[in-house]
Amino acid sequence: MRPCPETIADLAEEAAYAVANFGVEAHLLILDTTGAADFAKNAGAVAALEPTPGVVVHHLGEERQREFLRRVAERSGAAHPELLLDLMLPPAVAYGSCVNRLFLGAAALGCGSAHLRNDDADFQVVDGRKVFPIHHELLSIGRPAGEAAAGVTRSELDPADADRPVMLVSGSFIGELNVDISEIRELDPAVYRDVVRLWTPPVWSQEERDAMVDVSFKGAGSEPFDTDESVLGAPDIWDVYMCNIALDHRAYEVLPLLPSIETIGSDYALLHALVHSRLPGVVHNRHIVNYYTPERRTGAGFVSYQLRFVKFLLSMLYLYPVYGGMIDLGRGLLDERHGLKVEPILDLVRGSVDWDRAGNEHLPGRPGPLLPQAGRQVRRTRGRGGRAAPATPGRGAGGRAALGRAGGGLGAAGGRRQGGGARRRHRGDRRRRGAHPVSEDLLIRRLAADDWDVVVALEHDAYAADGLSEGREALRSRAVGSPETCFVLERRGTVRGYLLSLPYPPLHCPDLTRPEQAAHESGNLHVHDLVIAEELRGRDVALGFMRHFRERAQELGFERISMIAVRGADILLRLLGYRAHREVAVPACYGRRAVYMSMPVG
Repeated sequence: MRPCPETIADLAEEAAYAVANFGVEAHLLILDTTGAADFAKNAGAVAALEPTPGVVVHHLGEERQREFLRRVAERSGAAHPELLLDLMLPPAVAYGSCVNRLFLGAAALGCGSAHLRNDDADFQVVDGRKVFPIHHELLSIGRPAGEAAAGVTRSELDPADADRPVMLVSGSFIGELNVDISEIRELDPAVYRDVVRLWTPPVWSQEERDAMVDVSFKGAGSEPFDTDESVLGAPDIWDVYMCNIALDHRAYEVLPLLPSIETIGSDYALLHALVHSRLPGVVHNRHIVNYYTPERRTGAGFVSYQLRFVKFLLSMLYLYPVYGGMIDLGRGLLDERHGLKVEPILDLVRGSVDWDRAGNEHLPGRPGPLLPQAGRQVRRTRGRGGRAAPATPGRGAGGRAALGRAGGGLGAAGGRRQGGGARRRHRGDRRRRGAHPVSEDLLIRRLAADDWDVVVALEHDAYAADGLSEGREALRSRAVGSPETCFVLERRGTVRGYLLSLPYPPLHCPDLTRPEQAAHESGNLHVHDLVIAEELRGRDVALGFMRHFRERAQELGFERISMIAVRGADILLRLLGYRAHREVAVPACYGRRAVYMSMPVG
């Protein structure tokens, strides 16, 4: 926090507006972690506030916060209260921890909702009056959506959701970008676009990533407030912002923000959970005005902020799969009382924390480490950040990595290297016909009869430790009926990966314990297995393999592609456009957490 007497006065004025117009009791909670001199400035602003019945002001310095949190941690029954205290009040800057302390304070005060504003923003002013977002927030927050419909200018509510509570009400912002990179845009628009692309899902097409660049970090643009507009329905993630939001206590008392230090963007997980659970919300146009604090324009302030931005980009490796999982779960994130369930979200987080970091160390298509390349652009424009590119989830026994059966090599896979040159294959003209170059040293070609020793060895290395290896006979049977849809990946003449697929009835899959008895005729092409050698992880090899496979499936006239994701591979597959079909009972031989997934070819 910084000295912000003007913000304190504005928030007290908004609280008074809430009391006067809605008859509520409003608590203004100021959690101050500044040093003595700046704390005194904020305390002076609090002392100067005109007393208002119904408005209660709480100004807590760091020591009072620590004592409160210590008592709460000790009484919580947590196994490690000291760890809980560190997460809530860490020694470094942590936006998520700060907001979590506000949530905890609101709960301790018995508040039904929390209304958040940034300290680096102003309210709009129209005809001499400040435009307070709390006006729309108190009309709807916490109410059954059917009742809240009377307080909005437009309702898009599904009638089936009338009894569900409005858990969030959000406006946006105008003015400066909410991520401090506008100077890059002014100095070099091309570099700015490159930087913003870094936070887009790397598996997206160039067109999709460019479209995301066009809307990222801009809020509502520059259009000032004219007349009230508010929409009730299932909000879009692009329309909700933690800098201008009201949250019902049933949301923030269940799912806190990520307590990440020295970074930004830790608020998105809670917002994604609320939006993707399709709970009703209200989006309005009482936007705040964002501005940059002078501290960010100093040398130290600039470096500190850009470091946080780089860490935000790197965090996407782990967070995008979690958000994708939330999309897939949808209403499955809610309990029978329409509240958020924690366990499904924790499962998603557990599935992403051990992902291989290789994707954050190299820019796809460019040689060399990521951060030094990023640093050169920072020096060029005073603002270039790092790269976040998904890599491999899941780790096999002994440190081997494999995404799973057909899903299994999307960023990694597994094999130990074999000695004696057993895997060496030299390409002749016959084998190079129809080959698809991936890079100077990699190509994809059709599976040949003398590739099977290598394929079987790769498959065994990838899956045997987890009990998922099916053996040579069963593995070969998957390719007999459809040799034109089975491929290997060569690196300098050595087979370092493979993909086996076959036509298969939709919503069904092979049994790993039995060979195929007959070929199927189907418009669905089932990816039975994909494995890529461990040393090729982090190079976008698997993504290139999948793109080529999809193009080939389209050429052959298939309508859909399906696969079984194992060991958490479903998290990444969602980012590639696959949809989970949890209604399909996957055979137990695929292991725990196996999920049937599919996507259209076109």
